[in-house]
Amino acid sequence: MRNTPASIKLWALAVVIAFGSLVSPQSTHAAGLDPSSRIVAPPRVTEGQVVRYLVPKYNGAYTGADIRWIVGRDFDVSVKAGVDPLVVIAQMDHETAHLSSYWSQRPRRNPAGIGVTGAPGAGVSFPRWYDSVDAHVGRLLAYALPKGAGTDEQKRLIAIALSWRPLPDSYRGSAGTIYGLQSRWATDRYYAAKLARVGDAIDATR
Repeated sequence: MRNTPASIKLWALAVVIAFGSLVSPQSTHAAGLDPSSRIVAPPRVTEGQVVRYLVPKYNGAYTGADIRWIVGRDFDVSVKAGVDPLVVIAQMDHETAHLSSYWSQRPRRNPAGIGVTGAPGAGVSFPRWYDSVDAHVGRLLAYALPKGAGTDEQKRLIAIALSWRPLPDSYRGSAGTIYGLQSRWATDRYYAAKLARVGDAIDATR
């Protein structure tokens, strides 16, 4: 059979696809984070991956059971609201040094430096982790979505979050990706890259 240019191209394409399937096995989850990762997105990791990453770390006074409960709550609230739990937990891990920081410990239970400015006593304390998680996910949604946008559940969480600490209207919808949190949630110009590194470390536990 004579090889035509079209048949050669098809054969070459088949080889490339076959090789790609060998070196890049498919996964049900996207890999880690990067600065362009969107906040409102499907889960990129599993709850088990987060637990495997976080429990062996130094978590202050929190027990392994405490960590599992917090992670489970993060997943429940985030997934229901359409937020990627990896973004929530990578930020929590970075902001609290694996839940060992002063503000993350009881009785403050602050999951992400909310209101913490470095000034003496400045920061939001939460009575329960149930409230902490709602406020954290809701605040991320307030950054990710324009004012008035979102599902009923997203709007509910945003209202909860802003009842704990207001957010200027100019920040609403300013951070569709984790890069948008830079110079807004935190002043660190490498903030997005640091969150991405945590996300990649969590993803590596698969």
